[in-house]
This record gives sequence, C-alpha cells and structure tokens, in this order.
Amino acid sequence: MRAAVMHGPNDLRVEEMDDPVLPEGGIVIDVVASAICGTDVKMLANGHKDLIYPRILGHEIVGRVSISDSEKLKEGQLVQVWPGIVCSECRPCRRGIDNQCLHIGILGFNRDGGFAQKVSLPKESIMARGVVPLPEGSDAAAVSLAEPLACCINGQELARVGNGDTVLIFGGGPIGCLHAILARAKGVGKVIMTEHLESRRSIIPRMLVDRMIDPGKEDIVEAVIDETGGDGVDVALMATPEVRVDNWLLRLMAPQGRISVFSGPKKGNYEVPFDVRGLHYKEIALVGAYGCSSRQDREAVRMVMDGEVDLDWLITEKISLEELPRAFVRSEARIGMKTVVTRF
Repeated sequence: MRAAVMHGPNDLRVEEMDDPVLPEGGIVIDVVASAICGTDVKMLANGHKDLIYPRILGHEIVGRVSISDSEKLKEGQLVQVWPGIVCSECRPCRRGIDNQCLHIGILGFNRDGGFAQKVSLPKESIMARGVVPLPEGSDAAAVSLAEPLACCINGQELARVGNGDTVLIFGGGPIGCLHAILARAKGVGKVIMTEHLESRRSIIPRMLVDRMIDPGKEDIVEAVIDETGGDGVDVALMATPEVRVDNWLLRLMAPQGRISVFSGPKKGNYEVPFDVRGLHYKEIALVGAYGCSSRQDREAVRMVMDGEVDLDWLITEKISLEELPRAFVRSEARIGMKTVVTRF
C-alpha cells in the first residue's frame, strides 16, 4: 500500500509499505477520507513523546471495511473511526471516560494511522464501539471532522457550556470554529472569538460569531468588557496554544465562569503563577480537556449525519495522498482551515 510515513521531525515521505495484517477479531479498512489535525502538524514539526519511528500519522478517519474477522462489521461497510484503542476494563473505561484509559493506544500516535491506503483496527476498537457504521452515500470528508468535533463536545461538557451562556473562544482556526459551531448548536447567547489572521477571519461566516476580536488591533480585555457590558464571559475556551492561563483571564470572567484549558499550551506556558484567590472569590472553575470519549465521538457522528452542524465550509482543500507533504507545509503556515485527503 501507499502511505505517508513520518521518519522523524520534518521528515514525511509517501512510500510503499506492506499492507496491514488483519488482527484476530478485528478489521482492515480502505481509507476514504483522512483529515489533517493541528496535532499532526505539531508532531511532524516537533515529534511527540509517544511516537516511535517510522510512524503513519492521521487520526481523523473514515474508511470502508475491506477485510473483517468481526461478526459486527461486514466487508464493504462504510465506517468512521474513533482513534482510541482501549481496554474497556480499567476504571476510566468503566466510568465512560475511555479517552483516559490507563492502557490507551491512539491511531496516528503510537499505532499507525489514517494517512495511508489501509488501516488495521483491532477487536478492542470494535468492543469499545469505536468503529461507527455510516449510511451508504455519507459525505466522508465531512464525517472525518466528527472526531475533532467530539473533542469540542468533551471540552464543552466539562466546561458546562449551555443555553444562554456568553462564550469566548481564543483562536479562529479549525478547532475554534468547531467550538463556535457546537456552541451555537447548544443555544448559547453570544459567541466572542479572537483571531489575528485576516485570512481566517474572512472565511468564518458572520452569523457564527457575534464579536470578532483582532488581538493585533484591540485589547482583548477591553473588547470583552465592552461587548458584555461589563459582565464578562461565562465560558472561555482555549483553541490555540498561544494563550497564557494566568491572572489576566480572571478579568474576563463572569462570576462562576468556567475556563477550559482545551489546547495544549506551547513550550514556556506550562507553569504559570495564578492567584487562586481570584478563583475563590469569583467561584471560577478551571478545567482541562483532552481528546474525546468513544461516546462523544458517536454523538459527533450523529450530529453531522442529522444535519445539526454544517462542517462543509470548514474544508478548504481536498487532496491526494501524494500531496500530503505540501499540505502539511500549508497547514503549518495556517493557510485555509481543514485539509482532507480524499484520493488514495
């Protein structure tokens, strides 16, 4: 098969590889759509603690079952893939937070992922209901964005985003836009977004965001206070690693506001001073968010299939597997929004 193989930082080669072996009780799929994630871009540039080279990246995957050793999935079935490979037995798995599985493997991280013609999925993926059947004729490119949408579902569930909330989203890239789309679907009262790139601001539908802030031209705190009439925001969602989570954020928050540390912070922002008295007196909740559970992935697929969210406009480029190295360069330069490999 053909695959885009990472041999080290900034070393991505499209080359021939052996087809994956059918796992006992598992399946092999022919990949139909596989989207580039910002995490893929960061891993190619900087590596990752869980990467062992060579490695096939890609964890936003739709495919068609080509070989099956499972009674639950038939050959020819179109499926969306949750990238977690979990034990289904540890305490986090039993509690329904299998993204925190104590023994988790992740496609595109420590197992070969979706930037290839074929991917093998073990029985553990099927047992966790991490292989989601799709109706024939589904828009595979759009459904490939269900996994990052599910990550936003996780972040917003943990931050208790709900009807009537005023939500501030840091970053107008793909994840920031998915957060805004989901927040609108939840019936929030107002969406405020920060984004410094005009090229991205121009893509975002005006009806999605009530107030767009250009951090290069406006003071974020002043703009938020102005937009909210001094009330502050109920929820702040980090959709960029550029934001420092420290005391200045408290000035933006309404009483009992929730701050979601959704995007992994950039190097140098890991440890910051924080006045916990501000959290105490304003009753501010600071919550993390990492990945998504298999349940949240299935919910995201349902939302896409039922038309509750429109993700088509987020896809600004569809490419072939051979074009992937060039597409990574464009994604690192933050050109466009989502790029999806659809030709293998």
